[in-house]
Amino acid sequence: MKLNQLNSIVNNNNIKVIFTDYYDTLVHRTVHPNYVLRLWAKIVISELGLNTDIDTLYFIRQESVNYLKDKYNCEDVELSYKLLKNEICKRLLNADIISPQIKQIFLDVFELADIKSERSVQYVNEDTVSVLKDFKSKGGKVYLVSDFYGPRSMFEVLLKHHNIFNLFDGIYSSSTLGKSKYKGTIFPEILSNLNLKSSDVIMIGDNEISDLKRAEENGLKAYLMPHKHHLRRNKRNNLGNDYKKLRSVLKKIYQECNTKDAQPFSEYIIFYHFFTERLYNKCRQKNIKDLFFLSREGQFLKKLFDSYQDYVCLNEEHKIKTHYLRISRQASIQFSLQPIESETFDYLRHYHHTLSVNEFLKFFSFTETQMSSITVAININANNRIEDFFDSDVFKNLKSDNQFVKYYESHRLSQQEAFNEYVNSFKVNIKEDGIFLVDIGWGGTMQESIYKFYEKNVKVTGFYVGLREIYNITENTPREGLLFSILPYENYTDSIVMANTQLYEQFAAADHGSALSYSKDAENYTRQFHEPNEKWLYENFIQAHQDFSIVQHQKLLTALETICYNEQMVDKQISSLSLKVGLLQSTKKLNYLENLNKGFYQNIGDNKVGISYEIPENRGLIKEAIGFLLKPERYFRYMVKLRPYVYAKSKFINYILPMRPIYWYYKLNKHARYKVLDKLIVLKYNFMK
Repeated sequence: MKLNQLNSIVNNNNIKVIFTDYYDTLVHRTVHPNYVLRLWAKIVISELGLNTDIDTLYFIRQESVNYLKDKYNCEDVELSYKLLKNEICKRLLNADIISPQIKQIFLDVFELADIKSERSVQYVNEDTVSVLKDFKSKGGKVYLVSDFYGPRSMFEVLLKHHNIFNLFDGIYSSSTLGKSKYKGTIFPEILSNLNLKSSDVIMIGDNEISDLKRAEENGLKAYLMPHKHHLRRNKRNNLGNDYKKLRSVLKKIYQECNTKDAQPFSEYIIFYHFFTERLYNKCRQKNIKDLFFLSREGQFLKKLFDSYQDYVCLNEEHKIKTHYLRISRQASIQFSLQPIESETFDYLRHYHHTLSVNEFLKFFSFTETQMSSITVAININANNRIEDFFDSDVFKNLKSDNQFVKYYESHRLSQQEAFNEYVNSFKVNIKEDGIFLVDIGWGGTMQESIYKFYEKNVKVTGFYVGLREIYNITENTPREGLLFSILPYENYTDSIVMANTQLYEQFAAADHGSALSYSKDAENYTRQFHEPNEKWLYENFIQAHQDFSIVQHQKLLTALETICYNEQMVDKQISSLSLKVGLLQSTKKLNYLENLNKGFYQNIGDNKVGISYEIPENRGLIKEAIGFLLKPERYFRYMVKLRPYVYAKSKFINYILPMRPIYWYYKLNKHARYKVLDKLIVLKYNFMK
């Protein structure tokens, strides 16, 4: 910009007042003006949980503007903002996109969303601000005069955001006045309102008709900003597409997470970020007021959710309240126990069918004295592990032992009383509103236990990073895997993204131990145990990993704010990322995995430390090879563990594993099936799920 020329004009022509335009004069946008309205649609959909897409809401707004322009025979920037809001609202009500119950909320959110979308893409033209500040310091008056779809109140917020609100003596918006620069009708109105002589005023702007010609026609001096390159930029901003923008942002984050100083596997924050985004949108869709994040992975997930909500929420009064519930599978099963004659121990029976008596009794947090007296009474070696424990004679004898039954019943009731008091301390009306749980996954054991605790009279909803097991789901225990799920059926993306669930757990570890049981006298109502290996792992690896990940999460919030992507785009990207992360592991990452393995602790059963690798059932080499060639995603959960397993056995063999060719085969297979064969083969549904 020719700063000296403008300074000379305003200082040497008896100018007492400056009228300045806003866009491409005072501030610039990083996107095309119409894209701002798409961002508005994105924000409104997210904040209200609307069942529509960005383009639909965008076109409803555009058509509303066109209709009102014709109806009132005016320019779009002369339309009353309130009139526009009401017209769009009527159309959304008619299309059943919003309900009458949230009509007022929509109207309240409308302007806040406009402000947020505008603020996210604007930056100040410091040259113009410098000229205005200099002029103002010499006693001149400065007024903002803009052809703008929004009201004066929007400009007030935006100017305060840019820290230049005090620079202006007044603000005039065409939408508020119903008159525009484009028609020249706004100038007489302002001059009369301020009792100004037109010869004392200069209009600064970038539009040859509105800011130059119409101003001069009304007797004002005028200066046309030399901003043709900004006009060309706006045209260029019409090019490109949202998917490429999304891919570019995620690629940059991935690269930052794989630098020399980055934490290994910190790119997992991309998965956590989109889980958090989907969780927030689900809460808005279902009008959820309170969320309970379950320990221990819920501690990290809650941090991410709170951070996300702080960034995107438009109104503090509409914020979702988040709570951290200390719980574990072991603790949850205890407060949901039934009397011994009717308790089936389904979870233990399914997952820990081989147990010793001591392992079983430890599950109830019995004291050593209690355990000893019980085992003496039934006359058995308490450390012998028994296969099919719950169908054994030993278990039958245990159930008939009076001492065990007494301890069991006392423990069961005390757990229920303590947990009830603990939950009530959150002061949430669970019995009326139900309870909404958030956890890492993978089936819903704790959700089932809480449902039993409330005697199946309270709806218990679960939101998980992923679901990979089918439990006894009822209409009162719905659950969703927000990144992957085998419900309603498992598709290609699900198979790929769910492959390494142990890492999702590890990277979301908490800074405290596992809940063993509940007590009214204990801190946070829970008795906990932090296994030493887990504690060491958190303090030496996971804490730094999470701190680094939070920083990347903040970068994602900023970078993704101005991109109108959808669920399909995200699924495509996280599937591609899962392939890369799972198959292309550096030596640095493999060493990191070995350390993680040392801290993977199970708090039920034999309490073993370390990750075990499941060996697939051998169905014949040829059959397995054909299966892999046709649907390699079904074998991905084994492929991601292949290199860490081999690395632990032989560093040399690890180096010659053909992981990159395998990676490219996955890419080729998907392309062939979904881009080529999908269009050619009638029976594609045999292979395209």
